[in-house]
Amino acid sequence: MKKNRNIPFGYCMINGKYAVNLTEAAAVKQIFTEYSDGKSLNEIAAKMTVPYHSDKPVWNKNMVKRVLENRRYIGKCGYPQIIESQIFNDVQNIKSRKNYRTKIKNKEPEIKELPPIRKYEVTENIRRITNEINRLLDAPNADRNEIKQLIFKCAEEKYNVL
Repeated sequence: MKKNRNIPFGYCMINGKYAVNLTEAAAVKQIFTEYSDGKSLNEIAAKMTVPYHSDKPVWNKNMVKRVLENRRYIGKCGYPQIIESQIFNDVQNIKSRKNYRTKIKNKEPEIKELPPIRKYEVTENIRRITNEINRLLDAPNADRNEIKQLIFKCAEEKYNVL
């Protein structure tokens, strides 16, 4: 199994404390800038030259997305700040607008209103067939095919009354 990064991209450990890795931090800033300028996650990933970690030198859109969503870059959880809070918040707003447009595009078409249910007059024949169906359903060894035939016959009678 391949090793994942233990320390977020853009940081390193010096004397037991988190510190900014200048090369990776420049890449983080580049990611935020390019995304703010309208580039897609895939476009940004394709331009990345700094390896994400030793096992994964090539970037993908999910890695870029993780960088854009990581609040540690604004100085949270004891990490040094790499990105200004305003830039981080602007990127989050851009992402939410893009997600909102995607949700609208993929929205299911609205179901049209169904026509009103038309009532029928219960005839003597419909009542007789309904009683026969109920009697057979209560019987312990009822013939399923006979019940089905009666249900279809009852439905046909109801349809003909309309």
